[in-house]
Amino acid sequence: MKNLFAYLISVAAVISLSSCTTTSDSFRRESASLTALSGERTRAGQNWHINSDCSLADYPPTQIVEQPKHGRLQIVHEPIFPDDAKGKLAKCRTVKVGGVAGYYTSKPGYIGRDRFVVRFPVGDEEIKEMVLNVNVMK
Repeated sequence: MKNLFAYLISVAAVISLSSCTTTSDSFRRESASLTALSGERTRAGQNWHINSDCSLADYPPTQIVEQPKHGRLQIVHEPIFPDDAKGKLAKCRTVKVGGVAGYYTSKPGYIGRDRFVVRFPVGDEEIKEMVLNVNVMK
């Protein structure tokens, strides 16, 4: 069983991977960019941990390491499509499974840059720390 992380591109969000490093705490740290509309809830990412039959194994623990300064990040459990599932789990891409999703909402009227950091499992004993740089637009 593997934990997988996928980026969901929606009308208001575009996420692109830009760098990867390993921190002294043994977390694999990556950076990505997100575009969000001011004051609107924007999906920032998702994570899941499923069994080979596509059933929920458990909800991956997702920790907010740093909240955004000009908005709010909300982590919720909800049905998601594991659209980046690979190998024997690829068959699950079209099945909604229980997962964890992150939603960013800027303060109403705010336009500019924001940033937040989350930490989550991505595989057998591997932890990823994701830094999301947000461009908030009108």
